[in-house]
Amino acid sequence: MELTQIRYFIELARTLHFTKAAEACNVSQPALTRAIQKLEEELGGPLFRRERTHTQLTELGQTMLPPLERALASVRDAKSQAETFRRRETSPLRIGLEYSIPASVLMPVMASLRRHSADIELTLVQDSRGRLTERMLDGGIDLALVVDEVDLNERMHRWFLFVERYVLICPEEHRFRDSETVTPAELAEESLLLHENAACPVRRFVAYICERNDLRPRRQHFANSQEQILEMVQASLGVSVVGERLPATAPLLRRPIAAEPDSRKVMLIAVAGRQMGPTPLIFLKLMRARAWSGDASVPLAA
Repeated sequence: MELTQIRYFIELARTLHFTKAAEACNVSQPALTRAIQKLEEELGGPLFRRERTHTQLTELGQTMLPPLERALASVRDAKSQAETFRRRETSPLRIGLEYSIPASVLMPVMASLRRHSADIELTLVQDSRGRLTERMLDGGIDLALVVDEVDLNERMHRWFLFVERYVLICPEEHRFRDSETVTPAELAEESLLLHENAACPVRRFVAYICERNDLRPRRQHFANSQEQILEMVQASLGVSVVGERLPATAPLLRRPIAAEPDSRKVMLIAVAGRQMGPTPLIFLKLMRARAWSGDASVPLAA
């Protein structure tokens, strides 16, 4: 059953006149007649009865008219919604952040985005890189900020944003207050406060420099959010490691870590070849155009 058959049938049911119906549908009368005949074959019986100069709906035609009218109305409504969707100026923006990448890095770009459109529906999701990638492939996230790794999914397109150092954070009265840097050996002597997910980039970094220097952390505590870790540091339960761009949290100290590597690359990723809505597309352009290297450096002292 074709949409044109339904349209011809409804118009003929309205006019009960083949010539008028053909003119209204902008087709020849033979073409309309053939379409009606084909529809009758598919439905298993005649839809119209001709009586000399009069045309009437059969009982089957009367039965089929309401559902076919609803079907045509649904199709037209779907087309209207699709057209509205294509012409929309805004669309939801769903951004993923890998563990340890703070939402604060997005704020300058979000401020610029709001100047383009004040009506933004924003969703932020923090998760492991693997889970973020899965959600992007499933269509649940538009873009994500992740720490660059060689095993990034091949379906992901990536754009380099910035490099940031890893820094240790500790209470201001801590023994590191007089140190310019912290060595891996000194770090391993502390009670380390880390994310409970082993996929967290900070946790992977700490594990790597300890293994590389043949060290084993004296004690480790775990939490499931950056906020909890910061609160635990403030409560003098231990020290932690963060990316340099994490906003300063008084009264904590920050100290660089004398290790190799001592920094990480942060990338913006999206599914290659996938069409984006207008808001994610503008966000992508703003993120790529931003002069990340020109950002003010985060102070290492409290």
